[in-house]
Amino acid sequence: MLRQELIKRSPIRIFEKSIHGGLGKGNLGVFTARKGVGKTACLIHVSIDKLLRDQKVLHVSFAEDPHHIEYWYEQVFREVARSYQLENVFDNHDQIIHNRMILRFKQRDVTLEHIKESVLRLCQDIDFCPEILIVDGFSFYEAKDDDFKFWKQIAVEIDTAIWFTATLHRESLELDERGVPAPVNHFSDHFDVIVMIEPGHDFIDLKLLKDHDNPDVEKLKLKLDPKTLLISIH
Repeated sequence: MLRQELIKRSPIRIFEKSIHGGLGKGNLGVFTARKGVGKTACLIHVSIDKLLRDQKVLHVSFAEDPHHIEYWYEQVFREVARSYQLENVFDNHDQIIHNRMILRFKQRDVTLEHIKESVLRLCQDIDFCPEILIVDGFSFYEAKDDDFKFWKQIAVEIDTAIWFTATLHRESLELDERGVPAPVNHFSDHFDVIVMIEPGHDFIDLKLLKDHDNPDVEKLKLKLDPKTLLISIH
């Protein structure tokens, strides 16, 4: 399959339509789930879609394993290429590497001001201005309200959309009246889109909890395939 046909048929088109055109520049979104359910896989599938559309992606990682993110990109790209029988695999892979940048930090050792300076330096010095910015492994349990105000400022300043992953407790989920789990619900006002990932019997369900200011949140007709780790149609 040619790349343009793959992009057209991607389930990410359904996801974008479900949230009224996408997250949008200057906005914050979050995929939340218990550890190991598929948050990173979902966001990297979203990233691969952007990269295949020749758009830049900046991935800010707070993960402990420095090779964790590269592994996920390789895995998800290989599955996309295999599942859709993508032509010119090596050329498309090279394009993805060219348009993707990864920054690694330890949350306890870095200030958000330093992260902002690093992001702005990429935009100004090497003209790497991302279409989306992925923030993976940032602890919501250690976060403060002002942290997300700061991330919002970054999104507006560099004109990008920022997607987060948020890990939930394994033992029990504390949900608010809208079904948003703690600790994400403490910061709901800062997020334009909230998606919760829940494991089922033979698939992993994607549940839309917040869709911008729309009072009627659409049911996502999407799932995460546990075998391929790709978002697919339910």
